[in-house]
Amino acid sequence: MKRVLLTGGATNEYIDEVMKITNMATGESSLVMAGLFSRISDIEVTLIGNRALRKHKLFLETGYHYIPIETTEDMDEALEEESRKEYDLVIHSSAVGDYKPVYSFRLEDIALEIFNKLKREDITKDKILDILLNPECKIRDDSKISSYEANLTVKLGLTKKLIGTLRHRFPLAKIIGFKLLDKVSKEYLIEVAKELSLKNAVDYIIANDLRDINRGYRRCYLVNKEGYAGKDFSSNEDIFNFALSLI
Repeated sequence: MKRVLLTGGATNEYIDEVMKITNMATGESSLVMAGLFSRISDIEVTLIGNRALRKHKLFLETGYHYIPIETTEDMDEALEEESRKEYDLVIHSSAVGDYKPVYSFRLEDIALEIFNKLKREDITKDKILDILLNPECKIRDDSKISSYEANLTVKLGLTKKLIGTLRHRFPLAKIIGFKLLDKVSKEYLIEVAKELSLKNAVDYIIANDLRDINRGYRRCYLVNKEGYAGKDFSSNEDIFNFALSLI
């Protein structure tokens, strides 16, 4: 029995109990591939993905094990749990959000806080930055923030780069990652994907340009640590067929 692990869809990062930031990923690629892998009798398939995937027309109720998540932290925990198993192939196609809200504040409150501290001591650029990074006037985010905050500001921080955890977690697996850029040359896209493959010790990166997606067609390039690997993909089925050949 072979085991395949896929991640798919966007992650959600919450500003408060109601609002969140996310991205445009639908999870369609992961759903197509999970469905195709699940048709093969000797392959056990697990899909880690956004809870919204259940509403997608391609979602299957049976055929694979589905682990619903919301945030990057949720996905990180799910990957850690799955690392207790031995997988033959990991396809990390989830569009993990680059940023997450750290806290919120009102511009008028932070202006007053800086003004009051200016009266008591000499304020430098570094001291102002310290205030902005850890203000006393943070708004509580454990309930819904008022809908009438004209100057609401959200401080964002970086999320964990989950692709960098995969080789450690799945040392024996073939690993495929994805990279999306926008309005860049093919050469630059491939170079960035190559560096991503090298940095994270993944076997392949499938790289594409948002400009192509917005034009209504798909063109993906297969990249490894040496550069362009000589394959292009125009559909999720093409990517599936290549991935299947690895196991």
